[in-house]
Amino acid sequence: MSIVSLNSEDLAELVKIARDLNFDDDERRNALLESGSRDFNAVPGSGKTSLLAAKLMLLAKKWPHTRRGICILSHTNVARDEIARRLADTPEGAKLLSYPHFIGTIHSFVNQFFAIPMLRSMGKKIDVIDDQVFTDKAMALLQHRMFGALRSYLDRQNNGDAIVSTLHYRTAELEVHVERGKLPGTATQSYKALVKLKNILAEAGCFRHRDMFAYASLAFKTCPHLVEVVHRRFPMVFIDEMQDTSWEQEALLNHIFDGKSVMQRFGDIDQKILSDEENIDQLTFPRAGYGCISTSKRFGKDIADAVGKVRGSGNPVVGEGANSHPPILLLYATADTTKVIPHFGRMVMNRLTAEDIGDREVKVMCARKAGDGNVDAGRHLLDYWPVFGGVQQSAGRRSECFWSLIGNAKGALQEASLSTRVTDVRRALLLVLREGKAPLAQDIRDARALPRAAKAVTPNGPIEILTRQLVLTGELLCAEDKRDVLLQLLHSGLKPYLPDALDFDTFKGLNVFVEPGESPGVSPVVSTTNQGREIDLGVGTVAGMKGETHAASLVLESYGGSSRKFDVALGLEYITGLASKDLRRLPKTQLAQMRNLYVAMSRPTALLCLAANESRVSVELRNALIAKGWNIETVN
Repeated sequence: MSIVSLNSEDLAELVKIARDLNFDDDERRNALLESGSRDFNAVPGSGKTSLLAAKLMLLAKKWPHTRRGICILSHTNVARDEIARRLADTPEGAKLLSYPHFIGTIHSFVNQFFAIPMLRSMGKKIDVIDDQVFTDKAMALLQHRMFGALRSYLDRQNNGDAIVSTLHYRTAELEVHVERGKLPGTATQSYKALVKLKNILAEAGCFRHRDMFAYASLAFKTCPHLVEVVHRRFPMVFIDEMQDTSWEQEALLNHIFDGKSVMQRFGDIDQKILSDEENIDQLTFPRAGYGCISTSKRFGKDIADAVGKVRGSGNPVVGEGANSHPPILLLYATADTTKVIPHFGRMVMNRLTAEDIGDREVKVMCARKAGDGNVDAGRHLLDYWPVFGGVQQSAGRRSECFWSLIGNAKGALQEASLSTRVTDVRRALLLVLREGKAPLAQDIRDARALPRAAKAVTPNGPIEILTRQLVLTGELLCAEDKRDVLLQLLHSGLKPYLPDALDFDTFKGLNVFVEPGESPGVSPVVSTTNQGREIDLGVGTVAGMKGETHAASLVLESYGGSSRKFDVALGLEYITGLASKDLRRLPKTQLAQMRNLYVAMSRPTALLCLAANESRVSVELRNALIAKGWNIETVN
């Protein structure tokens, strides 16, 4: 195997090739000069993609082969495009954009070299490879009369739709599996029907991305020499964002390249936030002897210190950027949860000028979009922004949608037991009382406590009468022509508990009565104004903003469900040094929360802000934060 090695003289060439890609610290120089197989674990904002681009430019300048190339793999088209853009800026780098080299995602690599050639050799049609298109076609095909019995079976399952939409082939034998849910027994008619549905779509040329790995496996089984052909074609392989690689992907790449080609992998293991995948314990990144890139050019010391404290691996994070503003903790009362995001917007405008923000964005993140939990808000993004995204109702969102809880007139509500209906109605009433700033609702964590709290205000129990009415007639009253009647009934029944100033016109305009998807303000962007200035705040999940760089970031606390912990409150214990347990010894569920927090906190360049319910942050924690230079503000 003939590869290219770099030396210190080559590094000096960077000044001529790309002035903005010069690296003079030992960690980055070592990564540039490494000529063998090795992993590199790099902190957020370390510029690892830029470093990889710089290394590729230098290699391209010395590359001697015309029929053997460098393989550069990423996980997203965005990362691929960033590398390609960098390379295209120089004549040397542009050489890598064509044969014999390859730049693309892992999926495109598998498709181009293995899966698609295998399908064509089998005479198979290839119409589309797309998970969402597959879902749409699978759900449409399910309505065919031949699948009537299958529909009945799926209707009885908690996750019937997920079973159909995640059908995929696995292994060279093209075994049918699902990502979510559980397949019926292989001897059952339901299983045979699911296999038939999957095969019909495959014959029509409609595939999921995961199917391609099965066809790649089939290609290796059919033509074992393919491994030799491919690794000889690519004596050097670079993989970016390695922490996001699944075991299915890594196993295939190892089969082709490991021990045969020089393989260098770049990533940050602490940013692996999708941790519930199969065979996660078999993943090998980073391997022993890995190199570290511990300095971030994105943010300064204050943010770096906080980020490093929630890093599960324990590796340091050093901030080389400017210290613009101290980190901030926003404290909010349960009743003021929906005020947090607008408050943050005003706070940003008070601290950062338009020039400070520049072309960066200001973003708001939460680890969870929706979910359950009998605990005080904020549990998830919908607690802070109830109409976020206008997404379709799902089982996980029923607890946050008033109309769904009372009885969706569009037929989305499935038949339920009487006890379930009572629970749902009480939850709906609690949401209304909280939105209406009813004093009795502010300290109620679980809707089951509502009758007792109400009885302390009105011994005769009018709220129980209202509950019975809604259990029996709520479905009918949710009809469009009956909603005014329902709102009048609610206002009358809840009036003893609501503030006197809350008249009926104001009451019916409460946000809790806005159905998701109906409000013109439903958008992933929230506009906030302050003293004539306006700012747009991007709102979304941590996973959706992974890899981004913001001028300012707000991290909203969320409830971990099975972890029984709120991520921000837990993270503050480690940021302040008051935690009683070593971070690396936390249960898996809590470690996953810390990884999400680590990713979220490492996005901003200038201003980091965390938000937590005031009831979950002790005086001791507050004082410890202030001692570390943090600012604390109360949302109002």
